Amino acid sequence: MRPNLRRCGFTLLELVVVVAVLALVAALVIGKYTGVKENAEETVAKATLQAVREAFNGSASGPGYVSDIKRLPGFPLTGMRVADLLVKRDSPADREYDPVTQRGWRGPYLENPAPVQNTNPARNGTFPAANERRFAPDTTFLERHFYTSASTSPYGVAGEPAAADPWGNPLVLQVPGDDAFTTPTVAKRVLYLRLVSAGPDGILETPLDRTAGMAADGTTAARGDDLVIFLNRTDVYEDEQP
Repeated sequence: MRPNLRRCGFTLLELVVVVAVLALVAALVIGKYTGVKENAEETVAKATLQAVREAFNGSASGPGYVSDIKRLPGFPLTGMRVADLLVKRDSPADREYDPVTQRGWRGPYLENPAPVQNTNPARNGTFPAANERRFAPDTTFLERHFYTSASTSPYGVAGEPAAADPWGNPLVLQVPGDDAFTTPTVAKRVLYLRLVSAGPDGILETPLDRTAGMAADGTTAARGDDLVIFLNRTDVYEDEQP
């Protein structure tokens, strides 16, 4: 009689069970990591928007672009861009800071901003061109609404200094147009100046022709996953226009 042989290894069913358990554990770990990563990125994005807002307005820790420049003749509050925090324009309104009058540009007001991602290495870190992309599979900056045409953007000029959110999108300063108000004025447009991050999906969805306040039910569906912070007011309902 042959002796009983000791069974070695796993049956197919046992292997399937083990693989399923490992896959479940991996999914839980990856899901938890993804959630933590997304929360961290959103926290960084909000902090970055706040820092850029302070760079425009000034704070207890430093001067602001608007407070330094706004009293100079010819300074257009509705013509500002994020790049103004980083470089002085070649404009009479943006003259060098005069400590006597306490007016003029004394930037940069924003130190070491995160660079905009771009597959074009010659423009990596600056405001992109309309036909460029953050990374190879991505759509172009024109298709993601950073441009209104192949050569026109209300947010910047290709190659000028820029600041980015954690997803590599250029942060933009939105100035609502006259069509955002029933009775438009410069004061109203300035009141609704806002900084916008295009969020994780990289698509700029906050509309320029609206005041970009929250919807009456407290949602922000009109913005997609954009993050928005106003320079001169809190985030309020859309119908609370001046």
